Order: sequence, then C-alpha cells, then structure tokens
Amino acid sequence: MRLFRFSSWVLLWPITAVLFLYPINNVITRSGLVLSFLGLWMGCLYFGWSKRWLRIPFLSLPVLAIAFLAFPSRNCDIDKLRQNYVDHLRSYEGTRYVWGGENQLGVDCSGLVRTALIKASFQQGIVTANPGLVRFSLSLWWHDSTAKALGEEYRNQTKLVLKAKSINELGQNKIIPGDIAVTDSGVHVLASLGNNEWVEADPHFEKVVIVKVPAPKNPWFQEPVHIMRWTELESK
Repeated sequence: MRLFRFSSWVLLWPITAVLFLYPINNVITRSGLVLSFLGLWMGCLYFGWSKRWLRIPFLSLPVLAIAFLAFPSRNCDIDKLRQNYVDHLRSYEGTRYVWGGENQLGVDCSGLVRTALIKASFQQGIVTANPGLVRFSLSLWWHDSTAKALGEEYRNQTKLVLKAKSINELGQNKIIPGDIAVTDSGVHVLASLGNNEWVEADPHFEKVVIVKVPAPKNPWFQEPVHIMRWTELESK
C-alpha cells in the first residue's frame, strides 16, 4: 500500500506540471491544479513525517500563508502597480493566440489583460507584503471573465470610463496606461500601453501584437468601444 501511495504521489508531479503549464485555464484546470498542489503537499508531509526538518516546514508553510492572507489590505503604490501591469502586458508580445489561453504558451484577448494583472498584483503583493494584492490576484485568477464580462463590470473588477466611436478616434489624453477597450460586440478586448500604443491578442495575426494608433487597417481599432479601467488600478 505504501508503494502504491508513493507511486501515485510521484505520478502527481508531472500531472501538476502539465496543469500548471497548460495554457487554457477554466474551472476544471484550476480545480485540478489546486487539488494537485494539495496532493503534493500531503504526500510531502506523509513521506517526510519521520524527518523533523521536513515535517515542521511543511506544517508551518500553509499556516503562515493563511495567516498572511488573513491580514487586512494595505495601501499600495498604484502608479507602480500600473507600470508593472504594462510591463507584463508588453512581455507577451509575440505569444501565440490560443482561445481560452492565459499564459506564455498561449493566450487570448481576455486572458492577456487578466493574466498580466494577476502576475503584476501577485508579485507586488509578495514583494511589499500586501495581502490585499495577493488576495486580489488569486480572486482574479479563480473567477474567469470574458471580454464581454469585462465590459459589463463583472464582479466590480472594472468600471466604465467612457465610450468612444473607435480607438482611432479616441482622444489618448482621456485614458491612462492599463485602461482596456472592449468592443461593443463584446468579442474583443485590447489594453493601452501609453504613448498611443495598444496591445492585443489578435486571432487574425494568431499572436499578441503591439499596435500604434491610428491603425486604419486594423478592424478592431475602427469599432465602437467601451473604455474600462481596472478598479485595482484606480487611485484610491
């Protein structure tokens, strides 16, 4: 029985790696990843129980993590978070388009604007010991949202800034880097990088591209849009 448990635990490692790297993120893959991490932790605890130098860290780690997340949120540097968000958006340039994707192996339009903020919030939350940012990143990761949902202020994660006939006709001085544009049709979303640049996971190009406006040949820049702002990037 112990050999069977050990074999199952060993097999769980590559399964967890596949779930972690798999670009398409949905309730099934997210749940599977959480359960896999839980299984790995329980296996480490079970097989390392006789070794005190292993048992204590594996027991302490989840307690410390839960205690950290339970602390109240602190004010964060919004400008720095916004810049980190923009930097993460830029890092995806050239990434292949995968419908439902949310990582560097493949990403779609809503996955791009979400995963960049998840990473920026989580990293800044850890570096600055701000549990509120970490909680936000985990919530954003768990609660998936389409471009249409982002344009409808899903879960109060975004708020409407203004409506425009198109990004090409939008006064760039009315927005700030990190704002997102959701088409009226609700099928596509783009993010502003500042300096008249926008980033999008474009299904036509089959990759993430950075576009300078005006872009008269790009149909997404000619559609009516709702300019939305992440509530986490709003000055408090």
